[in-house]
Amino acid sequence: MDRVLIAATPSYDLYRSDGTKIGWIEKKLISFMDTFDVYMEGKGGFGVTGLFKPTPAYRIEGDFLDRNFSFKNEEGKVVARANMDSWIQIDMMNHYQVQVAEGMDACLVLACVCCIDEEFDEEHQERKKKREEE
Repeated sequence: MDRVLIAATPSYDLYRSDGTKIGWIEKKLISFMDTFDVYMEGKGGFGVTGLFKPTPAYRIEGDFLDRNFSFKNEEGKVVARANMDSWIQIDMMNHYQVQVAEGMDACLVLACVCCIDEEFDEEHQERKKKREEE
């Protein structure tokens, strides 16, 4: 995972262990609720913005505050689920239960879960810091 520093919304590039970019995940800019889109490298479109962006391979929706969300493919079928396991939680570690459908790339799902967890941890820290300053 590599956070994209210059982006309209929180975005992360996703890489395999050999350094090959497999795609990217970004928080949807305009949405009634938090949604993330996952794009696969080389799957149509050119560029990463506006009308030239490819169709998302997966959409991630759910309750991000409670960290309970699902991955849906282009047809709207659920191909993975992630739920935060609330039995053991430490500030520096979160535990998740992840279910992945047959044929779905488990490493891609885990990388996306890590990106989402990081994003909401940062938002939580920013809110906490603002409250302390008030």
